[in-house]
Order: sequence, then C-alpha cells, then structure tokens
Amino acid sequence: MDADLILSEELLARGVLIVDDSALQRTALIEHLLTLGITRINEAGEGGEALARLSQILPQPAVIFVDLEMPGMDGVELIQRLAELPLPPAIVLASGKEDMVISAVESMMESLGLPLLGTLKKPVAIEHLQNALRAFNPGWARAQGPGAGATRVAPDALVEALANGQIMPYFQPKASLQLGLVKSVEALARWVKPDGTLIPPDSFIPVAAQHGLIPDLTLKILDAAIVALRMWLSRGIQLSVAINLSPASLHDVSLTEGLISRVSASGLDPQHFMFEVTETAMATNVAMATGCLVRLRLRGCGLSIDDYGTGFSSMQQLSRLPFTELKVDRSFVTGAWQRAHLRTLLSSAIEIGHRLKLVTVGEGVETVEDWKLLRDMGCDLAQGWLVAKAMPAEELLRQIPTINQRLRELKDA
Repeated sequence: MDADLILSEELLARGVLIVDDSALQRTALIEHLLTLGITRINEAGEGGEALARLSQILPQPAVIFVDLEMPGMDGVELIQRLAELPLPPAIVLASGKEDMVISAVESMMESLGLPLLGTLKKPVAIEHLQNALRAFNPGWARAQGPGAGATRVAPDALVEALANGQIMPYFQPKASLQLGLVKSVEALARWVKPDGTLIPPDSFIPVAAQHGLIPDLTLKILDAAIVALRMWLSRGIQLSVAINLSPASLHDVSLTEGLISRVSASGLDPQHFMFEVTETAMATNVAMATGCLVRLRLRGCGLSIDDYGTGFSSMQQLSRLPFTELKVDRSFVTGAWQRAHLRTLLSSAIEIGHRLKLVTVGEGVETVEDWKLLRDMGCDLAQGWLVAKAMPAEELLRQIPTINQRLRELKDA
C-alpha cells in the first residue's frame, strides 16, 4: 500500500496523537498507522496528559484520535478544550460506546465547529482508518462555532450583483433510487463574479434577508430556473425544479403574487415547479405562511417540506399543509447504514411520507452505502454529492447523460 498516494503530505509530516487509556488499543492503532506510512505518532492515556503533550509537540499533530471513556479528563471534556484552540487539529473518534452516545458527541463537535474525520468502532479496522485519514483537509479552517462565520458582503454590492445578473442558480440533481435517473433538481443561489470567483451563499443570503432583498433574489432565481427548464425540455430532458422559500418569503403577499404570475406566464406545466420550505420557516405567522403555500399548491405547483426531522412540530406541519414531497434531513441519512438508531428514525420518516402519499427524498447521500440503505428502505429520491454536485444549467445539460449512466450502474449495486 502506497500511503503517499492517498494521504495528505501535511498529515504525514505532522503526524497524529492517540489519546486512549488502553495501551493495547494504542498499540493496535499504531501498527495500522505505521502500515499506512504514518511514522510521527504521539500517545497519551487521558485528556489532561494529551493537552500537556500538545503544548510540547512541534509541529502540532494534524489529527487526534480520541477515546471517549477515560479516567481523569474524558474524551468529551478533551474535545471541548480542543475547541478553545485557535486552530484545533482534526479529530477521529475511536470508541466502543453505543451509537446514541457517539451521535451526541458528533452533534456537539458540529456545534463547536470542530473537524471530524470519522468515527471508528473498536477494534479499529485498517480500511476504516484509511478512509477517515483520507478525509483530512490540509486547508481546513474553522467555519462554524463561537465567533465564527462567513465574511458578509456589503448590501450595496449585493444590490449591484442582483442588478447585473451575477446571482444565479446552480442546480443539484435528485435521482430516482429505483430507476437510477435524475428526475428533478434543486435551484441553489450562487454569486458568480465576472472573473469566475464564487461567493458562498453564507456570505450574501443573510445580508439579503437583513436588507429586504430576498424577494428580488427569489424571483431572479425563479426567472433563471424557467429559462433552464425550457432549455432542458427542448432537449427532451424532463425535469422539475425546486425553489427554496425563506421564512420572509412566506409572509410576503406581493412575492407570492410574483411567484404565481411567473409560473403562469412561463407557459410551462406548474408540475415542473416545486417550492421548498423548511420546518422552522413555519414557526412565525402561521396564517400568512399557510396562505402562501396553499395558493402555490392550488396553482398546481408542488410543495416540499425540507430538512424534515430538524424542527419541533414535524407531524403538525405535515397535517396542516398540502405537501407533496418530504425531504429527510441529512443528519438522519449520512452514515445511517452504520447506526441502528438513525436507521430506525430514517425508516420511520420514509414510512410516514409514503403513508401520506408524499414523494420521499433522502438528503446528504455521500456514499454507496447511504444509497443502498435508502433504496432498500423504499425511499423515492436521493440528493447529495454521490448523485452530483450543484452546477450551472448548461453544465447539467452536458453532464446528465454521464450522471444517468453512473446512476444506472449504482441502481443495482
């Protein structure tokens, strides 16, 4: 095995720190690491010792393997302390604890903005270790957590970008798990500068919301989606397109009128249009939000409840509104093939969707295992990087034969 071909040079140069109170487990892990070509290895028996070692090691380890249950400072406290560092190392959890405990720790790390490469069950298998280490990103910088966040753009610059057509949709496919074909796409707002530079949505969507620019942005995305739909349909590609509606959109009567009038004027079948709304978007002014969504549904457009499972009133929302699609949040999909409790929740969401005669979509599909699990559970559609990334309309037109060919092979995997 040639580790130089699969592992980051920075990882190989900086090495790792193993934090585990079991000398036997540390020894077994070290043998695997040596096999993968990692020779710079440090050890600690508990969290306090690990922090002391970190203050002495130069260069700092690229990755820390953390056991959760240890005497002295346990793994949870160690992770919390690591989050206080200016740029903490990437973390691999190595634990024999039950899935619910592991999931809770993973959620804590996400909230802290810490990079998690993977979770390994003991005894650690070398192929799983290798997959985790391959995910190491030498350019990682904290993007979440306390005091963090994307750099916000100036409101005037965003107004100008909207006027100049720099805000445009990229389309991420949703694929049929049973047919292995792209059936629909989600339009995701992207800011593409004249030099081709992409400004991430986190930098301009909050600014648009704060300065009342969401209606203009939403209508421009819809206008561009209509152009894309016409192009695809003229080439014999039958797709529907989903447009995201923000919480503010659901309370804006004039925006609702704009959406309805554009769909009607497009001359396209309203069934080609899906409007997505998150559960949390319905939390305020329920009457206005309900009116907006029902009016869109009456015109023949589809309605999708996005991020299903992340809100506090999922069942109530499904009973209250005429949804046609249910998107299960990625937190219940990604890695569910490894977690019994996530499989239970995922299966329940899919069953609820089918009982209500909704199209079910699994978000965050990143591995073949994710795909197989959703397929075997009877989920209708999959969305995620395994299917395809988001891309401009013209690129999707070029790529869709290749994507469909790969999906057909994946269908029977």
